[in-house]
Amino acid sequence: MTSTRRALGALALLAALSGVTACGPDGSEAAGTTAGTGGGTSAPAAPSATASGTPAADPATGGEPTDDVNGDGKGGDCGNPPVLPAGIQKVKITLMRDAGGFEAAEATPHCTPNDWIYGAEKDAPTKHYVLPTSVTADLALADGPGRWKRVNHEQLALHVDRCLAREIGAPDDYPKVEAPFGCFGNVYEITLGAQGEVKTIKEIWSV
Repeated sequence: MTSTRRALGALALLAALSGVTACGPDGSEAAGTTAGTGGGTSAPAAPSATASGTPAADPATGGEPTDDVNGDGKGGDCGNPPVLPAGIQKVKITLMRDAGGFEAAEATPHCTPNDWIYGAEKDAPTKHYVLPTSVTADLALADGPGRWKRVNHEQLALHVDRCLAREIGAPDDYPKVEAPFGCFGNVYEITLGAQGEVKTIKEIWSV
């Protein structure tokens, strides 16, 4: 356990030296805050890695290091897990039955050395979502985060199908996703309509 913590601590230190920042639920960089210089008392600094790469002990946790040993998003570089706004869901599509609907599992945030990444375990429970032709759909562009392109219902269904095929290892002659799009783990942000149908769907870009 100690060696694992030291290794992860070293990764955290390396990430800090490289200028890596954690992201919030909308993918924006989490801005740091600094104490004022008007004579007030500065807030205590958060525990950080020591020069040896071992995470510093946190008094609030009884002296235990705050590295994310289990990868469960508790402690570590990422801070507190992001909280989605009311009405917004993130799901990982696992099966595209046809253009009219798909199966998906709830996507939850996981702390990684660089960022919060949304995903779902292979055995996570799934539910069926109706995908009407009136859906408002945005696919992530492959050239970087924060860029999407509006597509119609048919284009969305084809994109999801091809990305799922890529994930399970489809034959080489199976149609592939073409530029300017890419596949990013089949995680989408959705909102639902009054009847529980998918009203909006936006692909989540990730590396």
